[in-house]
Amino acid sequence: MDLHQNHSFNNCNSRLTERRRRIIRINVIQLDKKSPKEDEVLFHVHEVTPTIGEAIKLLKNNQRAILATLMNSEREVKINFSNILYVEYVERQIFLYTENKTYLLRKSLVNFKKQSPEYLVQISKNTLVNIYSVVDFTPHINGNLTLQLTSRENLIVSRRYVAKLRAALKSIIE
Repeated sequence: MDLHQNHSFNNCNSRLTERRRRIIRINVIQLDKKSPKEDEVLFHVHEVTPTIGEAIKLLKNNQRAILATLMNSEREVKINFSNILYVEYVERQIFLYTENKTYLLRKSLVNFKKQSPEYLVQISKNTLVNIYSVVDFTPHINGNLTLQLTSRENLIVSRRYVAKLRAALKSIIE
């Protein structure tokens, strides 16, 4: 009897180990643009791991937006934070750069940082970057880095901010 109970316990442990090693299967169904359905993400998981928790957090943050003025226009536009490649603070104004447009925001960098998601990381005294838009980086002898973004633009990371940027990049890779 004890042997049987032991055997069942071992089977239970092997199933748990097997679950932990499972590869996550991802299915994406792209809806037609004319479809009345809303975008939806549905997770079927045995447990919410830190990685899945981060994915959920990222998806929730993806819905956050800010109102800014389109450059050379008086028109205010709602911009999702996730569409921002990088942010510059110049002459008491914030410039938000997306893939093909630039927006203006009149507020301090400190206040902007307070309301922005964690994936907008400071890389210099007056610049933030969306870590999901970073393609690669090159270290320099002086301790600075040069980042290349998905837009093919290059940004300099001051050595003071290198450790924080590396930690942020590492957190999304692991």
